[in-house]
Amino acid sequence: MQRKSLFSILSAAAIVAVLTGVWGSVDSRAVLAQDSDSSREQSGVAEEKAKPYRPKSKAQLRRELSPIQYNVTQNEGTEPAFQNRYWNNKREGQYECVVCGQPLFTSKTKFKSGTGWPSFFAPLSPDSVGTKKDWKLFYTRVEVHCSRCKAHLGHVFEDGPRPTGLRYCMNSASMNFVDQATLDRRKAEQDAAEKKAAESEGSDSTETSDEASAADDQ
Repeated sequence: MQRKSLFSILSAAAIVAVLTGVWGSVDSRAVLAQDSDSSREQSGVAEEKAKPYRPKSKAQLRRELSPIQYNVTQNEGTEPAFQNRYWNNKREGQYECVVCGQPLFTSKTKFKSGTGWPSFFAPLSPDSVGTKKDWKLFYTRVEVHCSRCKAHLGHVFEDGPRPTGLRYCMNSASMNFVDQATLDRRKAEQDAAEKKAAESEGSDSTETSDEASAADDQ
């Protein structure tokens, strides 16, 4: 009788243990699934930001650019000296690629070259532009283009001022000028968006942690 009672008690304890393990496993999987969903959303945002640049079609470029912009950026043309938008621009700001919007040059490195084209002694960063040899004239030149979309910008010569000794002779038609006030507004908006994203991420992490703790308590 005592053996049968002991066996019944052990059997009941085993069943309880199995059921507890099953439900605990289900709760854990639910928490993991929520974490996985949150991770996928964050990963999707990161992937969106990290997507490579998609080159525009010739038809799209013809719609978006003026004839002089298209000829300069796509056919390596040259605009007239002293008859372009930025050769004498003295405002503070940044020059960006007219095709893809990549920042190229800053007013801090712009100088008066007397050539009739906007000239800079350095790009905004070494990665902003690319170069290649150009043999179109009777002497070799170094062609300069946007490193992202390959739009033609101009040429670089070794007769510039210190500290680089270089003169990046650019076409105004290849660039858009963004004044400092607009750059400051962009920066403020970006900082606000990043702050909001960080707060949202922190809130999601707290909720996930609370749900995990509740699951463990159950």
